[in-house]
Amino acid sequence: MGDIVKVVVTLAMIAMILVIVAKKYYIPAAFLGLGFVVLMATALITGQSALGDSTTGNIFIDVFEVMANSITTSLGSTGLVIMVVMGYVGYMTHIKAAELFSILVAKPLRKIGHSEILLFAAFALVVIVKLAIPSEASEVTLLIATIFPIMIAVGISKETAASLFMVSGAIVWGPSNTLALTAFNAAGLENISIPVYFVTKEVIPVVCMAVTGAIAVIIVNKYFDKKEGVAVEKSQLPEFKDYRELGIPAFYAIFPVLPVFLMIIFSPIVQDHITISVVAANFMSFTLAFIIEAIRKRNLRQALSDTRALYEGMGKAFTGLVSILIGINVFSSALTQVGGLKVMANAFASIGGTGMAIAVVGCIAAFILVAVGSSISGTLPLFSSLYAGFAATENELINMSRMLIFGASLGSTINPIAPSTMIISGGCDVPVTTIIKRSLIPGIVCLATEMIICVLIP
Repeated sequence: MGDIVKVVVTLAMIAMILVIVAKKYYIPAAFLGLGFVVLMATALITGQSALGDSTTGNIFIDVFEVMANSITTSLGSTGLVIMVVMGYVGYMTHIKAAELFSILVAKPLRKIGHSEILLFAAFALVVIVKLAIPSEASEVTLLIATIFPIMIAVGISKETAASLFMVSGAIVWGPSNTLALTAFNAAGLENISIPVYFVTKEVIPVVCMAVTGAIAVIIVNKYFDKKEGVAVEKSQLPEFKDYRELGIPAFYAIFPVLPVFLMIIFSPIVQDHITISVVAANFMSFTLAFIIEAIRKRNLRQALSDTRALYEGMGKAFTGLVSILIGINVFSSALTQVGGLKVMANAFASIGGTGMAIAVVGCIAAFILVAVGSSISGTLPLFSSLYAGFAATENELINMSRMLIFGASLGSTINPIAPSTMIISGGCDVPVTTIIKRSLIPGIVCLATEMIICVLIP
């Protein structure tokens, strides 16, 4: 296929997915089916295997192996996190700890007269928690399970909450920023300390993005809430019940957020000797909650029976979100096989220019590439191409890398096929198109903010 055909096919695939999502077709099957058709068609037209050098020996069987690999990948990484987190949420709901947490936290917050204050605080919280949970998909899964119910209880629309998660979750930073490490290696900057880079190069732009991004989210979503008639009046909210009616101890309110606390405690924010994964943090919290439940009820049989909620929650997560991730992985493989995104990356990289102009163009290009469906790691060829044509000092390369990293990560604010997009859409019960519509302007505002800061403070 010619380069123009590759780009056209790629954009057509993205457009088809948006139409399918807007018309509310079953998303897992839509992603899987479209990805399968494109992979098979590409194999027939080009004669090239979807597995590349790892071919089974038959290009048709290779397509099904891609599907098998997608299932393995989905269950072994992000999918496992989602299943465990949602299983833990199911258990928290069953023992009424989730409801207790919502009552105790949301009741005083509802007395705050301006929802803008709560939105600003929520935006800042998501950005701060990213320091402990670098993975956007893992972070939004945890926060949707914990603070989303509170946002709804205090009168924030689910559409606004979804947009806030989308924009704030896209700001990548922290001492464990693996994307920065990969970008530096691509630039030949192998001796850069990520913790030092975090302190000296990331803090100022991220603080500025958090401020401008939060303001943009508030203004844009306030407009759409009013236009779409989804604004929530506090007078219409139901009264909170007395938490004592739940029949559980008040300290149970800590259990729903315990995994988040564990992730923060065992992270570079607090110390750098012990680390813990999202899955381990949730299982540790579940173990503690189960032991206390068994002691409180003095009935081991009943306590064991209650754990069924954990596995039921994991099962619902698989049919709801993980199945979508499987389809996305197949669809992403098809995008890669078509090659349109790579053509676009090379086109952006060949624009030329000198110094800061290349960095700005590269930043915008990275944003666009991710926005139209590329993964953040998929923009690394763009990084390498730009580095190759950019003779600069080490500090200029670091600043350029910083702009490219922020640009690529912010592109996920409007990426319709990113795993985090589907997690937010499913967790908040908001259509993907609605989330993208509400996140576009805040995402661009954050992009402009980081570029200005990086130019002014290299």
